[in-house]
Amino acid sequence: MKRLPLLAIVTAIASLLPLIGCTCAILFLTPDHTPRLLTAAVGYGAVMLSFLGAVHWGLALEQPDIVPVGGTQRLTNMRLALGGVPAIIGWAGLCAATVRELAGLLILIAGFVIVGIGQRMAWQRGAMPRGYLTVQWFVICLAELCFLAILAACMGMRPAQ
Repeated sequence: MKRLPLLAIVTAIASLLPLIGCTCAILFLTPDHTPRLLTAAVGYGAVMLSFLGAVHWGLALEQPDIVPVGGTQRLTNMRLALGGVPAIIGWAGLCAATVRELAGLLILIAGFVIVGIGQRMAWQRGAMPRGYLTVQWFVICLAELCFLAILAACMGMRPAQ
């Protein structure tokens, strides 16, 4: 497989900026702003999950197939599943957040872990471009740190103001 383009790396890292912004705002602004910022963070987390899955859909629909010799159906099915599951998890997080914001946040935290595991499994099978897993692990780990910081702040563990 070909290498991951530099622009893909830059945009993947830049995609974290809205989440980092929400996290910093939740941590350092007055708690009055937290509910709206939490809604924005959960919404953006759901979008991020959907995008992480969309990459697999793109690879599954690529023609000619980007697969090792020996059959394409199983790998295509795996890619389609990896493409759809993150969007469903993100949607579940959004739905849960309408009732209880922290429940939505917890679903996203679990969702990013699940996606990270799925990404690693796909990479081990040779189904991802070189460099992709490194970038995605960076994005997933930083997103998880943001979500955990938001969770801590919402549970009363804010930095001194």
